[in-house]
Amino acid sequence: MPHLVTIPISDNGVIAANEEIDTIIATSTSPLFKTTDIFIFSHGWWTTAVDAMRQYNIATTDMLAFLLRNGANLNQRPPGGSFLMAIHWPSTLSEDGSSFIEKFEPFSFYKMEHRADDIGQEGVYSLLRLIFQNVASAAAPLHQTRIHLLGHSFGTKVVCSALQKIIQQKVAIPANVSFNVILLQAAFSQDSLDAGGDYDAVLGIPNLRMLVSKSARDKALGWAFPLAKTANFFSHGTRTALGFAGPDASTLAAKPFQAISVDKDDTFTGNAPPTNFVVADLTPIHSDPANTYDGGWGGHHSDIYLPEIYDLLNWFMFS
Repeated sequence: MPHLVTIPISDNGVIAANEEIDTIIATSTSPLFKTTDIFIFSHGWWTTAVDAMRQYNIATTDMLAFLLRNGANLNQRPPGGSFLMAIHWPSTLSEDGSSFIEKFEPFSFYKMEHRADDIGQEGVYSLLRLIFQNVASAAAPLHQTRIHLLGHSFGTKVVCSALQKIIQQKVAIPANVSFNVILLQAAFSQDSLDAGGDYDAVLGIPNLRMLVSKSARDKALGWAFPLAKTANFFSHGTRTALGFAGPDASTLAAKPFQAISVDKDDTFTGNAPPTNFVVADLTPIHSDPANTYDGGWGGHHSDIYLPEIYDLLNWFMFS
């Protein structure tokens, strides 16, 4: 039986009600629940708690509904039992979207950029360690446990910084654990997965597959991201965002990948991707004349709630 819990994490990465979360994770990963799949979702910058819950409600319901309707026909291995964790971290200056301080939100880019890494390195890192401990301590693991980490925008930094620290701290990953990492419109430099980059260890994690989306219609990453990087004299890495142009040449040369284009009414069926690294171009579906999405100055940065994208994600995670 799928169930969803919300995990509030403070601005310095501390999990609120930590003892309760410990118990929830221990129970949810016990044989009682027969959990085969664990999902960890992280929103991005400029997202209040109310907005985060609304987005999680839409995404989790639509994605699971799509899987239930179509998964059996797509040669997929849908989850036998799902445990979903929705992360909320303080990515705004105020939880009141109508407050005066909200007008200064664009200037919080650097603050939230670093905070996203703190959330991952402290909060989500701790969640992963708890999961590993409980999965490893099971008297007789009955199945492979798939951990799906899905991040959007700065939420991709939350996901990747947690995994990077797992490797840096030499944390033992149980042999029966595998990972699907989904980076939707990643708001970090396109060379961050390269050797020497912020997240250079992530692609080398055993039993890990990664899906990266990009879109030339993402204005937030296309013009605002490089502008912010130019204004920040202490920034490093390229000024081109991964979610705008995709991984750079060095990443692609070091890791075999499959390129996919997502257009209106596209479906994804059949066997798993031939590689553990997939780059999906959302530009076609974002450019479709029938797509009336209005993301304002950000363009199609948050245009991710589409059936074609759910289809892509389900194929990637469960085929």
